[in-house]
Amino acid sequence: MAAQGGDREAFADLVRKYTGVVRALAAARVGWGATADDVVQDVFLLALRRLRSLAEPERFAGWISMIAVNRAREVLRREARRKAASLDQIPVEPEAAVAPDRLETTDEVERMLAAISTLDEKTQLILTLRYRRGMSVQGVAAQLGDQPPAVSMRITRAMRRLRELLDPSPEPPQ
Repeated sequence: MAAQGGDREAFADLVRKYTGVVRALAAARVGWGATADDVVQDVFLLALRRLRSLAEPERFAGWISMIAVNRAREVLRREARRKAASLDQIPVEPEAAVAPDRLETTDEVERMLAAISTLDEKTQLILTLRYRRGMSVQGVAAQLGDQPPAVSMRITRAMRRLRELLDPSPEPPQ
């Protein structure tokens, strides 16, 4: 890989190619906006510093994806610690209630995100690319270096698992 040898233009090509994936992964964890953009920038800076240590350059997509996921997690942990430290400073206003319909939507989103977080990292990445980025199964497969049938099967299994987690209806008696 030319980028590992210090070719800046080759690295710039990698940045252009994978920015969308990295942004989608970051946004899936920290939300869209400035924080996700900061994560994207951090990911590519880390990748540039660590690129020479990449033993299998053909696995760059998975490698950069893991850096993105880990960096987003670090940001979430740091923000959680900061928020927890400042909770004592927030005045309690009992009359400030959340609208019930908004709360229900927020609960549904939180349940969905919790269910997705139980899936393995690669499946989360595939779902993010497919449904958040709108990529085709073939596009996801090409991006990750997988075969389309394998990606399709992983999506099918993930959707089945999410249905089980989100709608645990009892099994009919046999």
